[in-house]
Amino acid sequence: GHEFAGVIEQIGPEVTGYAPGEIVTAEGHLACGVCLQCRTGNAHICRYVKIIGVDIDGAFADFIVMPAGNVWKIDPEIPLDVAALHDPLGNAFHTVMSADVRGRSVLVTGCGPIGLFCIGIAKASGAIRIFASEVQPARLEMARMMGAHHVINPADDDLESAIRTRTDGTGVDVVLEMSGHPRAIRDGLRSVRDGGEVCLLGLPGDEVPINLSRDVIFKGVTIRGIIGRRMFETWFAMRSYLRAGLFDPAPVITHRFGIGDFEKAVEAIHSGAGKVILSLDGEGT
Repeated sequence: GHEFAGVIEQIGPEVTGYAPGEIVTAEGHLACGVCLQCRTGNAHICRYVKIIGVDIDGAFADFIVMPAGNVWKIDPEIPLDVAALHDPLGNAFHTVMSADVRGRSVLVTGCGPIGLFCIGIAKASGAIRIFASEVQPARLEMARMMGAHHVINPADDDLESAIRTRTDGTGVDVVLEMSGHPRAIRDGLRSVRDGGEVCLLGLPGDEVPINLSRDVIFKGVTIRGIIGRRMFETWFAMRSYLRAGLFDPAPVITHRFGIGDFEKAVEAIHSGAGKVILSLDGEGT
């Protein structure tokens, strides 16, 4: 319940700038506002953050209460389905914009919904060549649809060799690691060029052994850990791209279910779906 969009039902007596009936989403990280991170422009990594749907009740309910400072208005031309994607979409924008992809080659490892968003955002941001690595054939097809120039199934091909063959032996400029899979992390580090950048959003289930000397230190690689969205720098960038029509996340939506069919929704996710939308009004397609 940490990804949602809906209609304002009521506002508190001290709230201004919002009105019942408006379509909104919200930043789901509730930061303390006073710690070092919050006061230095890094509220997304607040030491005391509480995340809706994780630390406190989320949006798998008829109503959710949010601080007005976290609420984000949705432009009228933005479909409600896309509005509901702003949380994971923001993760993708944060990841891509943490590296300079303009005029560069980019590898996205892991083509779940956020990885697929990254492909489209990287293309809209000026990446000249985008590689996508994924083991599920259906998601490789979606990667092509979102703008990947080369798709690679690491279960069938050696990813590093495939990348170096297509980059004159150099490797890619930027790796966006979205899967959290240990092999994908190691493959990404081996596939990035000397002096390249690696952004890690995917969450491994356990510790990941890597060859720091060979794949990081001697290569002069910059590694960035990515979490959440920059509050609210990422949100304004996301709004600008959507308003300008530079990027459309809607093709990643492959299924819609009513909330009563949530078990079918979870089954679709495990079977390799793109983004799955749940509707509280019971409608699905």
